[in-house]
Amino acid sequence: MDLTSLRSHNNRTVLGLVRSGALTRADIAAAAGLTPQAVSKIVARLMAEGLLEETGTVRDGGRGKPRTALQVVADGAYAWGAHVDRDELRVVLLDLTGEVKSSSIVPLAAGFTPDDVLDALERLVEPGERVLGLGIGSAGPLDFRDGVVSPNALPGWAGVPLRALAEQRLGLPVVLDKDTNVAVLAEAWLRPMRDAAVVFAGTGLGAGLLLGGEIHRGARSGAGEFGHTTIQLDGPICVCGRRGCVEAVHAGAGADAPRVLGAAVANLVQLLDLDQVVLSGRSVLEAPEEYLAAMPEVDVSITSYGPDLVPVGAALLVLGELF
Repeated sequence: MDLTSLRSHNNRTVLGLVRSGALTRADIAAAAGLTPQAVSKIVARLMAEGLLEETGTVRDGGRGKPRTALQVVADGAYAWGAHVDRDELRVVLLDLTGEVKSSSIVPLAAGFTPDDVLDALERLVEPGERVLGLGIGSAGPLDFRDGVVSPNALPGWAGVPLRALAEQRLGLPVVLDKDTNVAVLAEAWLRPMRDAAVVFAGTGLGAGLLLGGEIHRGARSGAGEFGHTTIQLDGPICVCGRRGCVEAVHAGAGADAPRVLGAAVANLVQLLDLDQVVLSGRSVLEAPEEYLAAMPEVDVSITSYGPDLVPVGAALLVLGELF
């Protein structure tokens, strides 16, 4: 690891520790396995960059010299996050602590184009000295590495280089990922998660996967296309062209929709040996108790981010570069 990489690694380590709560330099040294001298240099650098600040003092058991605690500076940096859904665009602004500072929704007319989305982003996303960039969560399929999207059921969107187009239009660094992937990132920001899924049932249906504590995207960024697994051999035609997909069966199930999703989630839990599942998306948020009651015997909860889950996760994808 070269000096620049080591410095970035140490910065992320310290910021990540302090994000969980105010800590002294001695606490950080002990938790990170760094020398007190190294921690002092890292902290001084982060304070000079406006990312850390001192806040109050603490004593060790009431004896000895008081030590100064450190905390993340909320307005030290900001990140925008966007969710390109099939009928609307949601945009949020997060501060460095992950708190939502603003939230906007723009309806998208049937047959909307990439330019329609870029025009809306240009109106809503404001660059600034402390703005790190924009994260975009989009329906799949997409190529995470190249930033190219080809979402199902959106005519004219095959092979759209959305990341590059957004960077050109906004003049900001842009990261792009599948909506379900950034959703699971947002949930993992709140609490420890290791082998978990965020199941998103909205205009589409998919799952974000966290395996071994890491987002699982797959070899071609296609992991988590949970909605396009077959649950009924003679079922309805899906937007992907196949028959009997979970997404299509769930969409047409009416009052039985929670039971359909519950059966599909049970298969997912059994296949991947998951210990946590978070439910999200419009369908779930409209009837949370019914969906919870239909789930398998595993730690299942409803997202606490509400309808802003995906844009929040997209913004955290940007902030994650610091942590």
